[in-house]
Amino acid sequence: MADFPTYGRFFYLARAALNPPTSLCKKLFLAIGEWHDRLATKELSPGDPIQPTAAENAFVQVIMMSRKTFIQDSVPMMELHPCYPIWQHSIFSDPVYL
Repeated sequence: MADFPTYGRFFYLARAALNPPTSLCKKLFLAIGEWHDRLATKELSPGDPIQPTAAENAFVQVIMMSRKTFIQDSVPMMELHPCYPIWQHSIFSDPVYL
């Protein structure tokens, strides 16, 4: 709510009413699922570029949440800006997305 007054009303995000399928989310930031799993099981070696710290775990969680938000926000953005080249990406013609 970013510290804005609500005047007795509840905070509501229309896009949050519908969760995109996990299978669709996994098509964005493909490697993040692998890193999430490796952090969770601690299958890391000293030379890995990612280590199980609070910052690393939080970053992975932010990326995973961002892909969901990106898909949710893409629907109204596509309507507002239909000519953007990003809409040519294969994820936006995926039957699960449609």
